[in-house]
Amino acid sequence: MTSLLGGVALPAIELTPSVMGQQTITNLTGDLTSIAQLQQQLSTGNQVNQPSDNPAQASNIMQLNAALTRASTYAANASDGLGWLSTANSTMNEVISTLQQVRQTVLAISSTTLTNSPAGIQALADQVNNAQQALLNLSNTTYDGQAIFAGTGNVTTAFDATGTYVGGGPAPTRTVAPGTQVPIGVTGDTIFGTGTTGLLSTVPGNLGVLAQISTDLQTNTKTSLANAMGPDLKNLDAAIANVENQAAQLGAQYQQLSALSQQVTASQAAINKELSGIQSVNLPQAITNLQLQQNSYQTALWAASQLIQPSLVQFLG
Repeated sequence: MTSLLGGVALPAIELTPSVMGQQTITNLTGDLTSIAQLQQQLSTGNQVNQPSDNPAQASNIMQLNAALTRASTYAANASDGLGWLSTANSTMNEVISTLQQVRQTVLAISSTTLTNSPAGIQALADQVNNAQQALLNLSNTTYDGQAIFAGTGNVTTAFDATGTYVGGGPAPTRTVAPGTQVPIGVTGDTIFGTGTTGLLSTVPGNLGVLAQISTDLQTNTKTSLANAMGPDLKNLDAAIANVENQAAQLGAQYQQLSALSQQVTASQAAINKELSGIQSVNLPQAITNLQLQQNSYQTALWAASQLIQPSLVQFLG
């Protein structure tokens, strides 16, 4: 039998058992592929497990995963920065408290009543010395193995035993968004100062504020005690004011980073939601589709068995 296409006779297609068998195998193979894909989706919970499943969606998923990786990095940076700043803020509170105690010690000096009491003066000097050692320890506070006031010099100590600043470089920063770097500290020299106007130096001839107060107390003369209650106290007040300003700056940095951290977290949630909408399998729907596909496959097997009957020769062979 022939057919006409545009007036041209075409040979008839004869559906031989071989052709029918090949077509049936092709259809059954396609059904098995669909069943395997649905089973994999149910197993992994993902609609797309390889690019060939859905090239367009696979591209979207890769882009979203890349964005999620970046957001996760920013979130980790923000979390680390907040931990760093939290440590710095609590340390600064202790520093301010210690300095206020020193101020009270200086105010307790009375050149008229304590000049003849060496033990009382020495007790005040001991309080100042203990405060200085406490401040030196606080100045070398570490977070995750690095001194928080040492700058980016990658050192584990900000001040040496003489109260000399040994850190270096600017305050560290953390990247929490594209092109956005936030400082997560201030350097020790800006907090505690250096030299004679600083708080910690015990270098002879270059005594810091606290060491000078202690020296004037231990000298224990009317002049030295007057110096302690006059110029020394004035220098101490200036140092306290500077520390309080730096503490305020650290507090502002914490608030800024906290707000950015919340934005990063919200961005992560949005990306995850979008990714889930593209990638996650609708389990009830997938189970139903699998059942339908399996039923279809079983029906196709039965139909194939009815259409392709083996000949007696094939059976006997």
